[in-house]
Amino acid sequence: MRDPMQPPGGGPGAPRAAAPSHSGLQVVITSPTRNLAVIDNHVVPLGGSIRNGTLGSVSDSVAVVRKNGDREVLLMHPNVDKTPARRERP
Repeated sequence: MRDPMQPPGGGPGAPRAAAPSHSGLQVVITSPTRNLAVIDNHVVPLGGSIRNGTLGSVSDSVAVVRKNGDREVLLMHPNVDKTPARRERP
């Protein structure tokens, strides 16, 4: 029986495609009891070590890594420019 969740052409014995290579901020999870981020394929809790620094803060789509007195801001979608919407006057 064929597994309906298996991608096309991916039966037993079929060569597996390489996993996509991700780097940077991939996921942010925030809750009242837990804050963490997935950075460079690693799950990092707030205060955890990553990129020779420490995960200092997270928000909806941003993680800040602090190292040597500097901070590196990682964006979930770094190529998206956000601009505030303008109201049209009636």
